[in-house]
Amino acid sequence: MSDQIPSIQIPFKATSNNDLASVDWTKSESEMILPFGAFNYTNKSSNSNSASIERKVKEIKDKLKPGVPKVSDEFLEKVVLLAADIKCNPEDLLAIMYQESAGWNPAITSKDKNGRILYGGIIQMNPTSLKTVTEKYSKELRLKKNISMKEYLKLPREKQLDYAKGYFIMLKDTCNLENKAHLSAGETWGMLKSPKQTKARNQRFLKSLNNYVNKIKSKIFDDTKKKHIDIKN
Repeated sequence: MSDQIPSIQIPFKATSNNDLASVDWTKSESEMILPFGAFNYTNKSSNSNSASIERKVKEIKDKLKPGVPKVSDEFLEKVVLLAADIKCNPEDLLAIMYQESAGWNPAITSKDKNGRILYGGIIQMNPTSLKTVTEKYSKELRLKKNISMKEYLKLPREKQLDYAKGYFIMLKDTCNLENKAHLSAGETWGMLKSPKQTKARNQRFLKSLNNYVNKIKSKIFDDTKKKHIDIKN
């Protein structure tokens, strides 16, 4: 769940296949150059970009514990791409979404005492933020402009990630994180929980979230298996 976000203007830069193909997921943040731009989901192909993404998906899928909800390869591919775009660890992003939506449930909501939806979906977006995202990125991210919260909640988790893309772009700008080379787990979740405290770099708040993300990851990932990515927070 997040604070409301003010209306902002953000420059948009598309991501090419060559950008994604150049990413070396085994390198640390100081060595990595990650793309930031349009969601470029592609089906399986023989190019190096697709092969790299497929490898990451398999590694993540192999680490998921048997008791967690089943997710599609498309969902995991989009998470990997989104993590590359916003420059965070894909396992952190999966853990955050897992916690926010009670197990990657795209239809879950938080309501007030009168039954009005306050937050909903895979990243618990509020109606105001959803409206802003669709107004700004309907063309670039191929979103339905002015989609209602009820319509949004009916979308599968894979499609909701397209809206999450625009939301994170806005949040990074709001929190002055758009030029940071890599986001910690605390910063990634902090943008959703409280843009205000994240922008202020409240270290106690960010450290607490970082520790919580690690606890969530221990619940959904098997740490006895080799980690798919080595990024220093």
